[in-house]
Amino acid sequence: MTDPVTPMPRDGGWAAYTDHARRLAALLQHERSRAEQQAAASRSGQAALDQITHRLAVQRQHLHQFATTLRLPEPHVGGIAPSPVADPAEALRRAVASADAADTVAEQAHRRAAQPPLLPGLTPLARNALVYTAAATLGTLASLLMFAASPDTDLGRIPWQLVPWSLCGLPALAFFAGYLTISLVGQPRIGGGDTRSVRAGGVICFVGMPILWFIFIAAIRG
Repeated sequence: MTDPVTPMPRDGGWAAYTDHARRLAALLQHERSRAEQQAAASRSGQAALDQITHRLAVQRQHLHQFATTLRLPEPHVGGIAPSPVADPAEALRRAVASADAADTVAEQAHRRAAQPPLLPGLTPLARNALVYTAAATLGTLASLLMFAASPDTDLGRIPWQLVPWSLCGLPALAFFAGYLTISLVGQPRIGGGDTRSVRAGGVICFVGMPILWFIFIAAIRG
């Protein structure tokens, strides 16, 4: 005896079955697509995390080298504090923004360190010439004060004992004062060309000062 064949329902059961099957297939496809998107986002996030981690390591090494070049204390880089941001993408975005800001500040520090503290807006020759001129001017004033304070001046005579100082001693002091000033505050801390314009300083101090002295003597004798 065989089992009777169950007849198909007449209320659209097959159509309902196929409809549910299509919905299930669409749902599975949607879940599969979402899983693939999540996996892609996870891979992208991991790649971005690796990139920012490498970037921070390079920044840390650069800061240590920069501090060593400037002869500054070694910077202290603390541990990584837990982020208060729950969204990983937002936390990563903030980390990238902080790294960009750190790069900007480091670039500004580089630019400042590449310029001398004294008159950074001038060219090296103009800055050095101005320093030597200032030193020569002070030396000339000292020479004139020595000349005015000499007893021979009151007698209408030239104080010849001051001539070596006026023509050699004070120009040498002015030259070395200018050279020392340029060495201390007229050179950039990094990338400096080590330009002190020795020839220009020699002309200003050893030629300019005696010329001014002779002009002064000629003026008072005339």
